[in-house]
Amino acid sequence: MRYKIERYKNCERFNEQYQSIHQFLLEAEEQEYNEHFHWGRFEWMHAHSYLDEDKLTSILMFKDENDVIVGLTTYDTDYDDRVYFIHTSSDKLLLESMVDTVIKEEGSKAVLKVNAKDTVLCQVLREKGFEKKNRCACILSLNLSKPLEYDIPNAYRMSPQGFAANSWQYQLVIHKGFDNEGIPEKWDDELLKRIPNVNENLKTFVIANNEYCAHCGLWYSTGDTAYVEPVVTVPEHRKQGLAKAAIYEACARAKALGAKRAIVVSEQEFYFRIGFTLSSEVYDWTRNN
Repeated sequence: MRYKIERYKNCERFNEQYQSIHQFLLEAEEQEYNEHFHWGRFEWMHAHSYLDEDKLTSILMFKDENDVIVGLTTYDTDYDDRVYFIHTSSDKLLLESMVDTVIKEEGSKAVLKVNAKDTVLCQVLREKGFEKKNRCACILSLNLSKPLEYDIPNAYRMSPQGFAANSWQYQLVIHKGFDNEGIPEKWDDELLKRIPNVNENLKTFVIANNEYCAHCGLWYSTGDTAYVEPVVTVPEHRKQGLAKAAIYEACARAKALGAKRAIVVSEQEFYFRIGFTLSSEVYDWTRNN
């Protein structure tokens, strides 16, 4: 079978192709070797203020004879963080086409990021002279069948479902929570309104004195898996269990909608302490010639 290759058409974040990619990523979730690139990761990337918009046209879709996306190669937010592979078919011809196209686009020194569970793709890479190098990411998983109980000090409250977040406070908790100093440049509110698949009820905030002190973003619509991104606590409010509370509350809401697990791309010991376990690893693949 020959596969049609389609390029992301322009540098607009949410263009007319976006929802087709979203649907593909929803289906790709069902294959465990794709868990490193949940649809929520792609949507967070497109909403992120640091997105390298000029490189959006480097995203490639691979379509079958029915014009259905069966493969995707992409970067994540920063173009230096590339190339990720996601595919719903493990047809060797498809995977060879994806690898060959990336080599043509990126050159022989391309760094490919592949889940270790993606055994067919790993074999294709070996046959093409690539070698597995350093681990570049871990995917951790939380079983949502377990109790999700938390406590927070009396000075704090959890945002309820239906909470209308203040966009500036939302931006500040992320800015401060990632240890940035000063006052950030204000987000584009119109861009935030255009994010197409986010469920605002799954965003949780821990609040004190009308200040957002901790936050968990959670991405889920259907299927088994919810995606955690981002998680932050403002420095002066740390070590009080607020991040755990925000995660557990968000996960409990996703569980009520049908999610069976939550994943996060991280190696932080914090996640292991609150019940996450290692699910898979992503490695860089390179070749010397």
